[in-house]
Amino acid sequence: MKKIILFCVAIMSLGAVYGQGGYGAMTYSMGLPMGDLKTYVDQTSFRGTNLELFWHLKKNVDLGGEIGWNVFYKKEEQKTYTEGTRSITGIQYRYTNAVPMIFGARWRKVGGKTQPYFGAGIGTTYINRATDFGMYRITNNTWQFCARPELGLIYKLNEGSAATIGVKYYSNFKTNDLDAQSYLAVNVGFLWGLSHW
Repeated sequence: MKKIILFCVAIMSLGAVYGQGGYGAMTYSMGLPMGDLKTYVDQTSFRGTNLELFWHLKKNVDLGGEIGWNVFYKKEEQKTYTEGTRSITGIQYRYTNAVPMIFGARWRKVGGKTQPYFGAGIGTTYINRATDFGMYRITNNTWQFCARPELGLIYKLNEGSAATIGVKYYSNFKTNDLDAQSYLAVNVGFLWGLSHW
């Protein structure tokens, strides 16, 4: 239910952004695990989405935020999982859900149909890690501080919309509960609310 409410609020916000000198973006996200996350799940995630809302501070500077979701998954045959003094051996189904919530700035090269950009943001990432062994599940939930640089390209399709592709590195910092769960994301999607560019 919470996910449905969040989705509805996000869609309504896109309409509000259009009339207030900003734009919204919805993208499909592919995640490549790094560091400790790659040790746990070393496969690329093809299950991800990202929603962004930005407002123009200057002609080429935008301020805004994003919320995303990437699901990393891997099946491990006959592995031993150790946590503290407990060890379990068997077939493992490993899941990591990463939900970043970032505030940031973006600098665009204005003019023309193609606009390259780079940006930076800070915020937090909610990490839910779960390991399934048949009827048993070991979970770890934590919030990690996140610093996120990005590079991308916007290609205007018409006066109101554009296609976009970008690369973001979510550098999540270690907590007492879990090592740093960092990953690289490639996002492809569309922008709306560009009629005033």
